[in-house]
This record gives sequence, C-alpha cells and structure tokens, in this order.
Amino acid sequence: MKDLIHQIENIGCNVSPDYPMKKYTWLRVGGQADLVAEPNNHDEFIKLINILSASNVPWVVLGEGSNTIVYDQGISGVVVSTKKLKKIEIVEGTKVLAESGVILGTILNRTIKAGLTGFEFAAGIPGTVGGGIFMNAGANNGEIKDVVDTVWIWSGGEEIALKRSEIKFEYRKSNLPEGSVVTKALFKLEHGDSVKSEQNVKEYMAKRNSTQPIKMSNTGSIFKNPPDIAAGQLIEELGLKGFSIGGAQFSDLHANFIVNTGNARASDVLELIEKAKNEALSERGIKLETEVRVIGNQEK
Repeated sequence: MKDLIHQIENIGCNVSPDYPMKKYTWLRVGGQADLVAEPNNHDEFIKLINILSASNVPWVVLGEGSNTIVYDQGISGVVVSTKKLKKIEIVEGTKVLAESGVILGTILNRTIKAGLTGFEFAAGIPGTVGGGIFMNAGANNGEIKDVVDTVWIWSGGEEIALKRSEIKFEYRKSNLPEGSVVTKALFKLEHGDSVKSEQNVKEYMAKRNSTQPIKMSNTGSIFKNPPDIAAGQLIEELGLKGFSIGGAQFSDLHANFIVNTGNARASDVLELIEKAKNEALSERGIKLETEVRVIGNQEK
C-alpha cells in the first residue's frame, strides 16, 4: 500500500489513511477505509482510476455518501472521493456540462439563474452527478434520464462518451457497463421562466421538508417503490414506522427512511432493512429491493 500511496500522491491527489467512514456518509455509520484518495480535477481523477485499476488493491468511487451504507468493518482498499470534482459550465445556451462530483442541487440553482428549466425535479436530491446517473435518481415526477444528453464514463482503461440513446435507463438503474465510472455528463435543458421554476422548487422543498427527516442523519430512500404501492406506505402498513433496532429507526416522519438517532451502527441499519424485506415478503408477498448502496467488508 505504501508504494500505491506514493503513486497517488505523485499525481497530486490528497490522501487520508484509516479514514472513519462515519464522518463521510450522511447516515454517519461505518468503519474505517484503508485509504481515501481525493483527486483535485478531472485529469487527476482519470489518472487515479488508471493507477488503481492496474493494481491489485480493491477500490470504490464515492460522491457525497448520501444513499450509502458502509459496513461496520470498514472498507479494504481505496475510496476515491469525487468531492472536489465540482466543475460546471453552461454550453450551447441550454446545455450543462458537469463533473461527477457536482451536487445536483448546484446544477438546479445554476440553471434557474440562467433562465433554464428541466432540472427542477432534482430539488432536494442530495446526490451528485456520478451517483445520480448511476442510479437514475429521481423525485418530483422526474428522473435524470429525462435530461441526460451525454455521459462520459471510464471503462476498461479509457474515457468514452455515451449518448442518451446508448444508455438503457430503468427505474433507479442506469445499466452502465459493469466496473465503469461516471466522470462527467452533459444535460440538455430548455429556456424557461425563472420565477415559475423558483416557485416550483419552493413547493417541492416545502413538501420534502414536511414529509422527510432531512434534519436527521438518514439513508435517503431505502427501498425502490414496488409496482402497486409506495415503499413507505408498505412499511407503515406492516407496523414498522418508528420501529428501531439499536440506534437505527424507521423514521416516524417517512417510513422509507432510516434515521440515526445518535449511536447507530451499520449492523442496526442492515437488520432493519432485512426485517422490512422479510415481513413484506411473508405478510404481503412483495419483494422489496434496496435503493441504497451498501459497500465495504462484511468481515475484516
């Protein structure tokens, strides 16, 4: 690992050994990562991925850590943080080019000020461009797929561009090539009315603030909505709203969120998830699928 750290530092990246991931993720749970590496720009990002892919050390890319659970045993290898990859620009009048670490809300604010419309659905979504595209993030009757023009990914040692028509988006899935990494994206919007857009965003945020536990450390939406019922409603009907294990609790504001009441462990959160899955299947015959990403070591 020392040689690898030296290589990473030589290309200009910041490194943080033995980094406690509960300081990184929104849920504030998880053990230590062997190393967090933080590229400062796009070129460093590509160089870093190439170095890691040529090594025998496991690695994973992480944005803001909003829809992510890290196991209590931590993460072996390297976490590549995209938190400094914040470059964003409006091009060709109605298009937005953004690096993978740009927070979706930043794009929303920037485009409204520029008189563009189409990104309002992202109001309140805490994720980044990379994570948002990877999971086809959505809210407020819209999804990332609706505004994507081109996505650049690192795959097999090179950066390639994929047009929207080449990406098989599904509900909370992008189906990008296995092992690929989103590096940047181009979004296509339209000229609009800034006042109307701001009003729509205010309404979306008011609803979100009143129905979701945004003031507490939380998972974001835990489960994808099954075909015929909202996941939160299903969990509530199963009697699990407000139910807790250790320091983790199904929010009593929105049951499809798990909150950290102060001293939760990842194992508490994962037990809650399994309980909901088991009861949904046994009581209602519904197979719940997680929307959150679980990473790291189950054992170490």
